[in-house]
This record gives sequence, C-alpha cells and structure tokens, in this order.
Amino acid sequence: MAAALRYELVALTCDLMRFESIAERPDQLEAVITYIATYLADIPDLYIERSEVGGKPALVVTLRATREPAMMLNGHLDVVVAQPAQFIPVLREGRIYGRGSQDMKGSCAVMLRLLRDLAARPVRPNVGFQFVSDEEVGGVMGTGRLLSEGWRCGFMLCLEPTNMGILYEHKGSLWLELRIPGRPAHGSRPWDGHNPISAMARGLAALGARFPVPAGPNEWRTTVTPTVVQAGVGSRNQVPPFADLTLDIRYAADETPATILPAVAACFPTAEVHVSEGGPGLHTDPAHPEVRRVAAALTSRMGRAPRLYREHFATDARYYTSAGIPAICVGPVGAGLHSDEEWVHIDSLVDLYHVLMDYIT
Repeated sequence: MAAALRYELVALTCDLMRFESIAERPDQLEAVITYIATYLADIPDLYIERSEVGGKPALVVTLRATREPAMMLNGHLDVVVAQPAQFIPVLREGRIYGRGSQDMKGSCAVMLRLLRDLAARPVRPNVGFQFVSDEEVGGVMGTGRLLSEGWRCGFMLCLEPTNMGILYEHKGSLWLELRIPGRPAHGSRPWDGHNPISAMARGLAALGARFPVPAGPNEWRTTVTPTVVQAGVGSRNQVPPFADLTLDIRYAADETPATILPAVAACFPTAEVHVSEGGPGLHTDPAHPEVRRVAAALTSRMGRAPRLYREHFATDARYYTSAGIPAICVGPVGAGLHSDEEWVHIDSLVDLYHVLMDYIT
C-alpha cells in the first residue's frame, strides 16, 4: 500500500505537470481539466459539475448529492509561465522538480488519490473537491465564481504549499492605476509646462511616509508597492503630457480599500485613480475547532506541532472566508515558488495524503 501510494502520487503529479496550463494557453487549461475528468470516469456514483467561464474551466466533485458538503478541498491547476524544459518533470533526491510541482499540482494529485479512496469507503464522508484553473490570475472565474454560483461548505481546505504548516490569515489585495496629468513643453523650457514626473516623485515620497516599507516579513502591516511607471510619448526633449503609475497594495486587517483609496489620492491630488483589481484577505481564527483538528492530524503524522502563520500574498481560500466560511491552507514541503528551481518533496505528498485521510475519517 505505502509503495503503491507513493508511486501513484508521483505519477499523477508528473502527468499534471506536463500540461502547460498557463493563462495564455486555454487549450492546456481545458486539457488538464479533461485529465481530471478522465481519472474520475471509472469511479461510480460521483456528483460532478464541469463548467467554464471566460476560458477558465473548473470541475467540482462531491461524494454525496449536495452543493454544500461539510468540507471542501480546493486546488488550482494553472501555473505561471516557465521555460519549456520546466514542464518536463525531473525526479532527483526524493523531489519532483518542474513548474507546478509545489504550486500546486502535487497537491492536486493528492486530491485525486484521496477522492478515489474516500469514494471506495462503505460510508462516504460528506466531502467536496474543487479543481480550478485561474488562481494565478486572481481566481475570479474559478473559486470566486463557484462561490457565487452557490457552492458552499462548512469548512474549506486550500492545499497551497505551506511546508505542512497551517496558513490561517493573509492580506487582501488591491491594484491601482494612476494617471498624473502634466502640461507638455519643450525640454529646454520646463517653466512653460508642468512636469508630471515631479508630481509623481512628490507623491511617492508622501506614499512612503504613509505606508513605510516593512523591515521584513514579520512586520505585519499594509504595503503599497509601485510596480510599473511610464511617462512621455517617445520624445526625449519634451515635458511629458502625463505619467502613469501602477500600485500593488497588500492590506492587513486594520486597513480596507475604503481607507486606502483616500490616502493614496491625498498623495497624488491631481491624479485619476482607477481600481483595476482587488480581493479580500483570508481571516480564520487559529483556535477554530476545525483548525485545531487539522493541527492534531498534522501533529500525529509529523511528530511535532505545525507552524501556524500569516502570509503576505493571496490564495483562493480568501473567497470563502469573505463569505463567512472558515478556511485555511495546508500543503506539502517544497521550494522555488514561481522560480526556475521549483520542487516538491515526495514524502510530503504522502504525508499530506495521510493527514487529510486521518482528518476526514
């Protein structure tokens, strides 16, 4: 059993990794969801809903006839862009290397095997499984859409990589596009114009005072990061007519978009401010009974209490906590998230399977 489980988890992970399931390849997003559907095809009496919106397919499976199982497992099959060689899995020193190994096709492989084994039990637990394909671009047409279509649960487990810890809180996100107006003039006669770059510089200084950069990851507060700057229309001897600025904002629970937007506007008083995208944060009480049960299952398997922690980036678990449904992230050991050296530890995939099986049953 142990060897067969390990072998299948490796095989499933590698199969899923071979799909170049990036946002720019809707054909591959569809193909990887088809792989999931094919794997499930010979399991009797599953309740499966396959759907697609905006080229983002999703598949939800429940073991009972309900759209509101007691617990939902969630995994995403889309990945970030990589070199072609990274979509060829490499096994080395007990690890699987390649794009999506850690984030999070290894976890989706665990979900598939777990689903098969739970379906074979004499009394099936009241569990659902969500496979989505747009988490890396915000999750609006995946997990967010499924929530809006009526999928609910008592508790959600998002199997993002956490090194077998428990992620119970992360920041909300907000992206702003600013256009700062100027008045064009010849570069040799700046007094005849109004330079928006100077206004941007003053605004960035004010922004840094209002939202100072934390000293490190343990300093938990809202960050406002300038990420894209553009000014001018190609003439090096012209005061530009405008300057554009993109801000990547990650806000802690003591801030909201309603407090952040006026603060940004005050730093750039002449700018047009447009919200291009945003999403809520994840907030689940680490003392919640279900979180404690997951922690107990992790402790039993790993021989030590799991790390309970907060993170700065976002996950699809936020959609459920924003609807009042407790959710956490728990997932395998790995490294190289979104890098050229992404990997997942095979033993941790086996551990994750047993932790989830113990918790559910």
